Amino acid sequence: MQELSINMLESYLREHYGDTGNEQSLFMKLVEEMGEVAELLNIRAGRKAGDACSDNELAEELADVIHYAVAIASINNIDLAASILEKDQRAAKKYNHSINLTDYMKG
Repeated sequence: MQELSINMLESYLREHYGDTGNEQSLFMKLVEEMGEVAELLNIRAGRKAGDACSDNELAEELADVIHYAVAIASINNIDLAASILEKDQRAAKKYNHSINLTDYMKG
C-alpha cells in the first residue's frame, strides 16, 4: 500500500470537493467530528458513561477530523504540509525544543 502524504490528501480532497466545497459546512463537520472524538475520550477516561470504545473507533473519528481539517485547507489552496513545517520550526524555537520536525525528517 502506498504511503499517504498530506499533499496527496489535499489534492484528492480538492478534486473531491471542487467548487462545491463550502468552508463553513466543512468547519461544522470538523467541529462535529471533534465532538465525537471528545466523547470517545471521555468514555475511555471514565468521565462519561457509555460502551467501551475500541482503538479502531477512535482511529475512525480521528481520520474524520483530519479529513475535514485538510479539506478546509485544500479548498483554500493552503499548502498544509509547508504550514505544519513552518509552524513547528517557530514552536521549536519558541519553546526551546531540541529538534524540529524538519530536522527530525532528515533522520
